[in-house]
Amino acid sequence: MNNDDLSTGEVIHTLQGHTYSVLCCAVFADSTRAISGSCDYTLKVWDLSTGEVIHTLQGHTGRVWCCAVFADGTRAISGSNDNTLKVWDLSTGE
Repeated sequence: MNNDDLSTGEVIHTLQGHTYSVLCCAVFADSTRAISGSCDYTLKVWDLSTGEVIHTLQGHTGRVWCCAVFADGTRAISGSNDNTLKVWDLSTGE
């Protein structure tokens, strides 16, 4: 996943950490973090200023196809082909 500077078109960070394809991503309303979901059954929360992983969210037993962040940035929701939706507490990563 790349974090591009839209004013210059240059890549700021290449976010690496998933072990399989990334299927979805969303940016937090304050633009400081992003979340991504993958075929590796995990979600990752990223610090966009450093490009580092803040949390790896584990619990799905299938590919994560969609994810979204709640407006207040404290929780996220993900959907998987394990037939579940999970709501995550982003302060704890659980």
